[in-house]
Amino acid sequence: MIEQSQPILTLPNGRAVKPWLVLISVILGFFMSLLDATITNIALNNIQTNLKTDLTTVSWAINAYILTFAALMVTSGRLADQFGRKRLFMAGMVMFTLGSLLCALSPSIEFLIAFRVFQALGASVLEAVSLAIILSVFPKESRTAAIGIWGALAGAAAAIGPVVGGALLELGKGNLEWRWIFFVNIPFCALGLFMIARNVPEIRDQQAGRKIDFAGVITLVSGLVCLTLGFTQSTEWGWTSWGVLGLFAASIIFLVLFYFVEVRQKQPILNMSLFRVRSFSAACMVGIMFTIAFMGVSLVLTQYFIIERGNSPLEAAIAIIWMPIAAFVTAAGSGAAGDKFPPRLLVIIGMALVGVGLLSLCTLPIDASYLDTAWREIVIGLGVGLCFTSLPNIALSQVPPAKLGAGSGAYNTFQELGFVLGVAILVSLLSGQFKTNLTEAKNQAIVQVQATQNLPAEVKNSIIVGLEKSAATPESSNGAISADKNNPLSQQISGIYKKAAQDSFTFVWFAAAMFALFGIIPALFTSSVKGQAEFAHNLEDEPENVAAVA
Repeated sequence: MIEQSQPILTLPNGRAVKPWLVLISVILGFFMSLLDATITNIALNNIQTNLKTDLTTVSWAINAYILTFAALMVTSGRLADQFGRKRLFMAGMVMFTLGSLLCALSPSIEFLIAFRVFQALGASVLEAVSLAIILSVFPKESRTAAIGIWGALAGAAAAIGPVVGGALLELGKGNLEWRWIFFVNIPFCALGLFMIARNVPEIRDQQAGRKIDFAGVITLVSGLVCLTLGFTQSTEWGWTSWGVLGLFAASIIFLVLFYFVEVRQKQPILNMSLFRVRSFSAACMVGIMFTIAFMGVSLVLTQYFIIERGNSPLEAAIAIIWMPIAAFVTAAGSGAAGDKFPPRLLVIIGMALVGVGLLSLCTLPIDASYLDTAWREIVIGLGVGLCFTSLPNIALSQVPPAKLGAGSGAYNTFQELGFVLGVAILVSLLSGQFKTNLTEAKNQAIVQVQATQNLPAEVKNSIIVGLEKSAATPESSNGAISADKNNPLSQQISGIYKKAAQDSFTFVWFAAAMFALFGIIPALFTSSVKGQAEFAHNLEDEPENVAAVA
């Protein structure tokens, strides 16, 4: 491996670059863009009521953001290498800020969905380019610590989005309400823009031409949109529906076309030789498995508290706070560990902790206390912190500096696809389990009513008719789980439904645990070098020339 010296970076008027100020500047926008990926979840019901729409339509306020976010990160990273990382990052922050304002002012659900797409255009740039900027300005000896903070905040932003959203809904009750989740971005992004303009140097790949690979952009974005749209619609249309199968088929066609377009390009949007770097390819595979498993906590555990425990969305969001706290503490302190232990070992330990923690959720008693869930969240959070920090370290450790934008964008795209897959797979499994288990619970409850002595026939018939009309969905189980403490029959029926709901969550947590544990396999093929590896000249025919432009 050939060691490459850190390029000398300067700011206007000859000022020296201060890496930690760069980190703070970049994180302001990056954190808000990730927060917005999950903050909207908690406000869906409020938006639905306020804008007078239905749940299927309002869910596109989330899907449109995720689709755009995932589809454009590779493109954003490559454009940053071509035209300058600082320039593109600032443009992305302006788009994200303006998009947030437009979302907050949306007069209808159609406008909100459209503005969420515009907001995600900027967000895709912020995530794809932030890590590339950080790696470019930090010297080798402090790079691991910087990545640790970046990873910690990435995990924290994704996990605390529902908590922040719930708090803003409470504070804004009766006065703009859901719109505050978008207004809150504006002051932070304005401060971030000022700090980036002052503290971040311009860096780009001098070997990269200014010609945009439009064929690559069109085929890649089309392929990723079809893929993510297929997964997001699978829960509504069904995995074997012609619509979903058609989207998956179109995705394969577009991505195959993308490959053939890129291998013939002199300046491709995605350098395919990146995937010949073993650590990069393996880390991308682990990233997908990790983020699918991660949704087993951030999404499914939240639903557990709402459905099984009868908590409000804000109470549910607060109940899962132990996981992001543990993740932040672990990730922030993993910089020193990264210098002493191979990142591969940290990832393996992290995935094992996530898997074991999810398996421990499968053993939750029906009458679980907050302490029962808290220690399990902490175990998972410890693993999440290690993975969020160590995976990007491994993925980009052998990517040449000039290709960091494209490499970071590609890695983050795989992670975002994991989030999309996690939502689609786990929600589909949860819905299927509820349908099966609640149908069985309904039959058991009817038998219980029929066997009850000293109950008038007309009362029995009335209860049975009510049970038969109930739908086998998570939403409908709330009422069945609620019991009248003074009515033994009501308590028995509630117990039957509660066990059915618990079994449904247990099955999904087990599935999420398997993704985490099987993710250990590709982790074994990642780099074993301690700390952040030196950048390597291991991409064929790729001369390195990273320029810092004052």
